[in-house]
Amino acid sequence: MKILTCSNSCPQWADGQLNPRSAGGLVPMLNALLAEHGGDWIFTAPPGGDLPESVTLDGGITLHPMGLDEDLRRRHYDTVSIQLLLGLLHYMHDTSVEPVFDRELGEAWAGYETVNRLYAERLTGLSADTADELILINDPHLMLVPEFFTAGKKQRKSKLTYFLGTPWCEPDYFTVLPGPIRTRILESLLACDAVGFHAQRWTDAFAACCARFLPDAVIEGDTITHRGHVTRLVSEPFPLDVDVIDTMVEEPATASWTERLTRMADGRRVMVRADRIDLWKNMPRGFAAFEAALERSPELAETSWFLAVGTTPSRASARHLAYQKATEEAIRRVNDRFGTPDRPVATLLQPGKGRDSRNCVLAALLMSSAAIVNSTYDGLNLFAKEAAYLLDDSASLLVSANAGVHEQLAPFTRTIDPFDIDQTSRVIEAALRTDTGSAGPAEKRHALLRSETAEGWLKAVFPAA
Repeated sequence: MKILTCSNSCPQWADGQLNPRSAGGLVPMLNALLAEHGGDWIFTAPPGGDLPESVTLDGGITLHPMGLDEDLRRRHYDTVSIQLLLGLLHYMHDTSVEPVFDRELGEAWAGYETVNRLYAERLTGLSADTADELILINDPHLMLVPEFFTAGKKQRKSKLTYFLGTPWCEPDYFTVLPGPIRTRILESLLACDAVGFHAQRWTDAFAACCARFLPDAVIEGDTITHRGHVTRLVSEPFPLDVDVIDTMVEEPATASWTERLTRMADGRRVMVRADRIDLWKNMPRGFAAFEAALERSPELAETSWFLAVGTTPSRASARHLAYQKATEEAIRRVNDRFGTPDRPVATLLQPGKGRDSRNCVLAALLMSSAAIVNSTYDGLNLFAKEAAYLLDDSASLLVSANAGVHEQLAPFTRTIDPFDIDQTSRVIEAALRTDTGSAGPAEKRHALLRSETAEGWLKAVFPAA
């Protein structure tokens, strides 16, 4: 078996090895699968780097950085992949004013096509087209790669899967895209042997879009037949690498963070969240709900501390910066009302990126009475799985009904309506008042999460792999 994978996400490596795995997500899982099977990884190189065309690592792994000039990166990544497509899939567009498909966006779309074509050409050059070759394409940045890669190929021996880590929107919202673009995206993905998502609801939404916008598509159960080609739909969440969690819990960095956070908590019950500061993570509403809980029960300000661990996106847009400012203003407001300068009731902690930031998150979870995820829409949300693994029996796990992980973890959670501040505030208040947690017996959560592996995920998303 050999793996060829394409992602916008970039691995890190040193001394002939991929960097140590973290507990989950796309890059750590690809690290694990390539370490096991070998193969090739095509990815978007970070800006400003001077990387060779390929890098050979131990274990039969070859990395293929795709260098893009800044103009092409801006059009492909910033304008189309992030602003247009991620905004679409997470329901983030203010449709009264955006998107506007004008000349500028048309030029950006041409840049998106160019990058996808370059990926497909590199993939074609690497593919041996053998029965044991597994080709995995990830990220909304690469939705046209299947179209370009399969063009003119009437028969393939290799297996081709596209997996999307975000939500997929319902058909009415998908009409935000012009007809030719939305048809082209759907037809490109249906050139794959399998299309996968983290949750069944995203799979169902994708199937509904195909049914509405591709009149010649035939949907039967978990398959879509389009122009003679059969595509299987897969719902399979990324696994949590609990062995990595167990290792990181014992690391000195986690102990150091535990000591620091214990001082900051000052004997209070801790509610924690950990997010990249993306628009759909819904942080301002989360703090507004906490504020509403304190308005109803001011005594909780003496006994509770809300800690948010945040990281910034790699290329933060003006909208991201405004969103972070709104988050900081919400925290400032709740502290002005219910905290003191030397004892805030809410804190946004930004330890930076990398492994140490995860040590901070794990330390926070180990001491927390509640963990909260209130995303407006989320493809999965790995933090919720980390919380499910680390929280003790007396803690509560609060999860948005619109997070993909809710489908898997619902038996262990208190469900949040992410748009309803009053409902969220009452769930928060209940979690901070009681010693009876919602997460259920730890052994059941551990059994569920330990049953998942990267190999199991790989077999699920590749037909007859």
